[in-house]
Amino acid sequence: MIVTGMREAVLLAVQRVDIHGTLFYDITFHHEGETQPMRARIGIESIYPNPQAGDPVRVSYIMGVVTQVIPR
Repeated sequence: MIVTGMREAVLLAVQRVDIHGTLFYDITFHHEGETQPMRARIGIESIYPNPQAGDPVRVSYIMGVVTQVIPR
């Protein structure tokens, strides 16, 4: 597990979630060279528009928490 920094990954699944009017994405991804899938819930302001399964991305972490997902 990465504590702080950025790693390349591929999105495996993306689901948009509405919790009392606040929008999030539940994402499943795996890092390059690893097979263990990871899951995170991230606000729509912290991910690029219209993420799709299969997209190559860069995942940013702070203290082991996903803070941003950007396209590669």
